Amino acid sequence: MNAYCEHDMIILTAPLPAIDAVDTPASPLNAIWYGNIPHRMSLPRLGHVFIVCPLGETIVACADTVIDSSHYLFLTNAALDQPYRLDHLQRDDSDARLLLLMLSPAFIAEMAEFLSIPFDMTHLLHAVSLPQGDAISHLLRLMTGTLHDSEQTEELFMEVVGQILRLLRLRHQTLINLAHHKAATVNDLIPCLLQARQYIEAHYLENLQTETVARRAALSEYHFARLFKTAFDITVHQYVLRLRLNRARHLLGLSEMSITDIALSIGYSSLSAFIHAFRRYCGVTPSGYRAQFH
Repeated sequence: MNAYCEHDMIILTAPLPAIDAVDTPASPLNAIWYGNIPHRMSLPRLGHVFIVCPLGETIVACADTVIDSSHYLFLTNAALDQPYRLDHLQRDDSDARLLLLMLSPAFIAEMAEFLSIPFDMTHLLHAVSLPQGDAISHLLRLMTGTLHDSEQTEELFMEVVGQILRLLRLRHQTLINLAHHKAATVNDLIPCLLQARQYIEAHYLENLQTETVARRAALSEYHFARLFKTAFDITVHQYVLRLRLNRARHLLGLSEMSITDIALSIGYSSLSAFIHAFRRYCGVTPSGYRAQFH
């Protein structure tokens, strides 16, 4: 397999092995592959955590899960004698593109240990499809345009790792917060709650209702709202507000948009309501915050 290596990351530049081919030797390196996919392919048995990100019109099935370009997928725990098999479900191959990240468990575990986060994401994130539009999928899509530049790609890769560690920290805190539930119940709930949280991050600029997010988690609105607050120490409404105001901070610091336009872009129809919410959250008015950058 053709490849080039930069530090602890390898960028694969040729098709992955065919489904019946002998596997690539195990590697401690993180790896990235991007390209058009055949109708069937296997993922190399590298012992890695995989992130499968369909692009364009691609629809794939893997690990009993079907995803299109609106979602991405974590895969872990592959059996040594049964590599993951990925089926491309679209008849037209012209836009069947896929970005595949292969994360070394040793690397992730080392980073998690450095941050005092217990490393065990296998059974809680495995085969849970997460909505594109969140921070991780945004970084993944940026990466497809930087693969010719190994330095930029590595920077984006490390940002993805940072987001994964954030998920690990969330998972760990959620386990603590839900400790009064039975272990089997927690194992069922955490993937749903993480998926719901990622869904909010992908759609927070829309008119998002708790009922809509609860439906995505297959829970009643009341039950979901209570569990979300217990798991993450914040209500759905508060979390949406936090995301919107953080977006406002970003725009105030890096764009020339007017404060009124920023307020409208994050869902406020009243400028005074935006200024009041921003000051309560950041301790300063939007204009005062922007002044710090000039």
